[in-house]
Amino acid sequence: MLQTLSFIGERIEHNNITWGIGGSLLLSFYNIIDKPNDIDILVEETDAAKLNEIISSIGKPKEAVSSQPFHTKSFSKYRIKEDDIDIMGGFAIQHDEGIYKIPLEQESIVAHKNINGVDIPLCALEDWYILYWLIPNKQEKALLIENYLRTNGVLHPRLLEKALKQPLPWEVKIRVKNLLN
Repeated sequence: MLQTLSFIGERIEHNNITWGIGGSLLLSFYNIIDKPNDIDILVEETDAAKLNEIISSIGKPKEAVSSQPFHTKSFSKYRIKEDDIDIMGGFAIQHDEGIYKIPLEQESIVAHKNINGVDIPLCALEDWYILYWLIPNKQEKALLIENYLRTNGVLHPRLLEKALKQPLPWEVKIRVKNLLN
């Protein structure tokens, strides 16, 4: 998977695209989980078409069906080598209190990982903490991130504060506020 990731990163670099790794692969970089499922790439909504053009030239497109509760503006799936790649621009998810949106911006990229000599941007655990509370059947991963943040500290509190300004279920707001205190 890391070989595929560095292959992707080589193709994207120097194209002025704001992107970052999230999902289970991000969690594996922090040793929160052992085995990532796929490569999840968040991309700034305005860069999604450009990124898809690059990835479609090196990977095989797969059917990407966006279903409830997701309201993501641009969702694409690819297969590169033996790995599945999900690309999401304008990630949004509906829940009981409204629609939560995570626009990927430069401030969302909080770290970089060098893989095979290629600089790979990483999304914030704090952003994925919120997303995993909202994505159906992913609360276990939210709890794993919560434990990590409690042990290692919240490094990007502004992202959690920003999240609190959006519609969120009451339980998630309480958990976020507890993390911030």
